[in-house]
Amino acid sequence: MKQLLIPFAIAATGVVIYHIGQKTVSAVANPMVLLMAVYAVAFALAAIAAPFFRNTSSASWITQVLSWPVLVLGAGVLLIEIGFLLSYRAGGSVQWTGVAVNGLAAILLLPIALYLFRERFSPARALGILLTLSGLTLMTRP
Repeated sequence: MKQLLIPFAIAATGVVIYHIGQKTVSAVANPMVLLMAVYAVAFALAAIAAPFFRNTSSASWITQVLSWPVLVLGAGVLLIEIGFLLSYRAGGSVQWTGVAVNGLAAILLLPIALYLFRERFSPARALGILLTLSGLTLMTRP
């Protein structure tokens, strides 16, 4: 678990920055133009950071990039981005939108985790699902 703390902290920091950015972008700008600009910045930052990460694959970078998981991930990222942007434009709260979306995603991922990835299910996780559903219900109430 200790090995996960730094990646969790990095991801949490990224999520905070992400939601602040999503909530404060221009409400009249074309969402797809915004996403192109955001990903141009992300591309540039990733290009700068790439030399600091070890490449453990013997495959060329083109082979690594042109794969079905990358295409699926790209489609997922686009849906996440536009979903949050439209949620905030519709008046979604920074306070609960991220939690609600991630809670719902965790529930939707459950059958995939069980059947496709053969992950284990336990009574504690069942209780977690019930608590997540309860929390979603409470967070989406006016």
